[in-house]
Amino acid sequence: MAGGGTHRRGGYYHHRRRPENRPEAPQALCPVCQKPVRELSSAIAHRETGGPAHFDCVLNVLRDEHQPADNEKICYLGNGSFGVVQFRGPIGFFVRKRIQYEKTDAAPEWRRIIPRGAR
Repeated sequence: MAGGGTHRRGGYYHHRRRPENRPEAPQALCPVCQKPVRELSSAIAHRETGGPAHFDCVLNVLRDEHQPADNEKICYLGNGSFGVVQFRGPIGFFVRKRIQYEKTDAAPEWRRIIPRGAR
C-alpha cells in the first residue's frame, strides 16, 4: 500500500492513537531535594514524612550518614531496607549492617495508586 497513512497488518488497519487530554495528577515533591517525583514505581517512602522520595536521594542520605569504607557500599536489600555491604574478594560479600528505611507495617497511600503494570 504505497503512500497511505495507515498500514495494513494482519487484516486490520492500525491508526495512531491520539493522546488523551487527561489532567495531570499533581506530583509529590521529594522531601530530600524538593524536586517532583515523576516515577512513583521507583520511589522510596521517606522515613520521617512517609511521602515518596527519589531512590538516589535516599541512597545519598544513607551514604552520608553511614560513610562506608573503601571496600563497602550502601545497597538496596529489598522490602524497604538497605545495607552496608562489605565486599570480600572477587565474588564474596557480607552485609555488615542492615538499615530498615521504610516502615513495614502498611504500604503508603501513594504506593497503592500505582497501576499494577508499573510496579
